[in-house]
Amino acid sequence: MRYVDIGDLRLDDGWPALAETACRDVIENGASIASHDDLWRDTKKRLGALLHDKCWFCETPVDRSDNAVDHFRPKGRVADALQEHNGYRWLSFESRNFRFACTFCNSRRVDIENGTAGGKADRFPLVDEGARVYAVDPAVIDYDDLIATVEAETPAILDPCDPDDWLLLGCKRENGKPCATSSEPAAIRRVEQSIEVYHLDYEPTCKRRHTVAGQLLEKVREAKKAFLEIDEADLKTTRRFKQLFVEIHRMIKMKAPFSGEMHFLLQGQRSPDHPWIENVLSAGG
Repeated sequence: MRYVDIGDLRLDDGWPALAETACRDVIENGASIASHDDLWRDTKKRLGALLHDKCWFCETPVDRSDNAVDHFRPKGRVADALQEHNGYRWLSFESRNFRFACTFCNSRRVDIENGTAGGKADRFPLVDEGARVYAVDPAVIDYDDLIATVEAETPAILDPCDPDDWLLLGCKRENGKPCATSSEPAAIRRVEQSIEVYHLDYEPTCKRRHTVAGQLLEKVREAKKAFLEIDEADLKTTRRFKQLFVEIHRMIKMKAPFSGEMHFLLQGQRSPDHPWIENVLSAGG
């Protein structure tokens, strides 16, 4: 997972006004959300571009499956609510509630062969269920700041649009399975729930992630060897090390598949003998 700044989403002229009109129609007139679904469907391509056409939850390129605009807070039924919840209908057209997801993260799927199941669908667990917002008063709602209506809620799942959350998710080098990067119990609980809700442990995805991890770690091994053998009189070794530096950096750049997890694995390779690794991590991108 990587941080995605939803504020970078560019919308068409007049889009906010159209979204407010649709929201009013749904909240005040009882109109069907589906009657205005073209509003979020029209943003799909631009949402995908914010993370180089990768799913925002698992970072798999969208050739994995059909992509979709996910409503982070579900627009329909909320399965995790203690009471009956008909969805965050007033956020159906709020662009800050949109996420870009592949089918396996967005829709409920059961992998019988490998014993996993997941997919966000109508899931949205909170750290404190008592803070859940069930409805808004159309007479007092501020259509210019709809997100403010749920500011008391703390999601129990990782949000790619939270600048801290992506740092909590890593993967195991031996098999590519997702894992928590922190030993703090609350962080572990959020990661474990995210793995289940987003189906991040879907075996075909773990295999792809493991392949990339193996490629990264092999390059790191080669680079470490070359770094220790650098001799100013031996330009060949120096050139080889610099090339490996570039290749490793490309694998943790935002556009690369599973770059967040590769960033985590590279952090684990740091040592006093190899200060260049810190340079790769801090090189940006």
